[in-house]
Amino acid sequence: MMNSFKLAYKLLKNNMKIYGLYLTVLIVTVVTYYNFASIGYNDIFVELTKRLQSAKVASYTCGFVLILVVIFFMWHANSFFLKQRQKETGLYMLMGISSSKIGKVFAIESIFLGSLALGIGLPVGILFSKLFFMLLSKAMYVKVQIPLTISLKAVVQLMIVFITVFIVLSIKNYRVVKKSQLIDMLNAAKMKSPTHQLSYTKGFLGVLLIIGGYILGSKIRQEELDLLLTSMSTLILVCIGTYLFFGSFLSIVLNKIIKCKNITYKNVRMISINNIFFRLNINYRTLAMTAILAASTVTAFSVSLSFKQFANDNVIMEAPYSLSYISDDINIRNKVIDTIKKSKHELEGVNDIKFCISDVEYINKDKKVDYNNQAIITSYSQIEKTLTFLSYKNNEKILEKIKPKKDEVTFILNAKTITSPIFVRGEMVKVNNKSFTIREDIKVPFIGSATSLAGTNIYVLDDSQYKELKKDLKEINFNGVKITDKDDSEELIKDIINIVPDGSKNVNTRVKEYVWEYYALGIFFFLGLIMSIVFVLATFSTLYFKIMGNALMDRNQYTMLKNIGMSKKEVAKSVNLQISIEFILPVIVGIFHSIAAMNMLEEIMNVTFTLQLMWGIGLFLIVIVIFYLGLSKNYTKLVYGE
Repeated sequence: MMNSFKLAYKLLKNNMKIYGLYLTVLIVTVVTYYNFASIGYNDIFVELTKRLQSAKVASYTCGFVLILVVIFFMWHANSFFLKQRQKETGLYMLMGISSSKIGKVFAIESIFLGSLALGIGLPVGILFSKLFFMLLSKAMYVKVQIPLTISLKAVVQLMIVFITVFIVLSIKNYRVVKKSQLIDMLNAAKMKSPTHQLSYTKGFLGVLLIIGGYILGSKIRQEELDLLLTSMSTLILVCIGTYLFFGSFLSIVLNKIIKCKNITYKNVRMISINNIFFRLNINYRTLAMTAILAASTVTAFSVSLSFKQFANDNVIMEAPYSLSYISDDINIRNKVIDTIKKSKHELEGVNDIKFCISDVEYINKDKKVDYNNQAIITSYSQIEKTLTFLSYKNNEKILEKIKPKKDEVTFILNAKTITSPIFVRGEMVKVNNKSFTIREDIKVPFIGSATSLAGTNIYVLDDSQYKELKKDLKEINFNGVKITDKDDSEELIKDIINIVPDGSKNVNTRVKEYVWEYYALGIFFFLGLIMSIVFVLATFSTLYFKIMGNALMDRNQYTMLKNIGMSKKEVAKSVNLQISIEFILPVIVGIFHSIAAMNMLEEIMNVTFTLQLMWGIGLFLIVIVIFYLGLSKNYTKLVYGE
């Protein structure tokens, strides 16, 4: 047993160069997983997130996804290493060492490698945990001192997960090597993959499932589908469709290309296309997973940027004013203004707007839109005055879009609701027993989220219609005040509460720049960035090990072609074409998946994230091109032997 440990240690030391990328990704994963797990066990963050359980949910979800991705990556990387060392295994067998003994050595080597990853990653994760929580608290806009602590529960959780994975891999290595035959090991590079069987049914079903998933996601708001159920259904459809696409549809396409002599029998295309086609039987799962990883990478990064931008843009929805109060007494208004002028603050303006609370009932809609069927109704002129007062972006275009006719109303989503798949455009609605058609549904600032009416939706009527309807209703006079130095206005607020009748109820202080719901977006922004980095590493590493594994299989083939006169330039051209199909095709499919995912997010949140998606795709493509060039060079070097 001692000899096995010594040999395993020596082999690990000698092979550290080929294990470099693999070990790096494992260390990064250990560091990341520890910090994700620590969120749920950090006393300060547990206290901070009592009102915001999405912090824990986000960290646990990211940790779970991270483990799934890493298991897939480790499985394929491990297969690459076993394949690369098949001849080495054969030589050990020739020396008289039993396959059982060799398998035991390889299993111990896997455990050593895992121990090394944990031994380096865990201390680094603990060391950087303070920085992790500082950045997370900054993303949440929470100012709190976070001490450096070691979460023993997170350590135990990390150890259990990763030790289990490495034990499973070591058992796999032992069983694979033990069952190996000497002749197979020595002739590993000459072994051919079984021919991939064409299945038109599976191929076209894969395409239909992907298209179906895209369509389902795009209809979530218009059809008012269940958010969780639709999201999971879309994910399942697209994932299954992706596997069938690469497993069957791609084979059909390549088979057609091979039969087209004008395309295939030109330069070195025949070698590249045939290599890909005849290896699809063992490669399609990796290609499909790479497409899903690429989609996850672009989506995670784009969503992070989108949430960040969404939170910044929607501050005005939550807190359009420094403070507000309800009163229609002109004397009260004058006293409030005088009090502000006597304080250290300067008055920037007062937006006095009028609205009523009315019964609202949808005629042909079963789903509940308004709580207790009550909503705010106001006139177009009040919305126009508010958006002008707030200097709201794209003011003129929005006002033109939402201006109702006499038989129309415009629906404005309340400030409290961040996302809403509710689609009410074109619906018939009764406002105070009078029927209207909803012209548009939109979200713009009006009264903010500080008031007791913050969760109430708003219906905008033509001025003449509002004037008629308000006769039977009680009109509310709302005053939105903007002052300088609003973050330090506690004394002023107390004075105004004493001025306004029933001030504790009718005066609303300014909400923090980001209320709790928007802190959630900060969490997803930060964790999304971290996950995108991990996804990038896993995507590139998986591709690297799979494609370089193919290079080992191609080495003899290209050596023969080199001997009959094929130049290094022609080899490079053949390699570039082969890698471009195996490498770029899943990336393109992944990008299409990410576009569909972002479109679904836009439907849910009723906003546009085109710029953030372009940033996500652009940066990913830049990195992927650099990686592609480096991989092609290494592939050519390996198969050409120079």
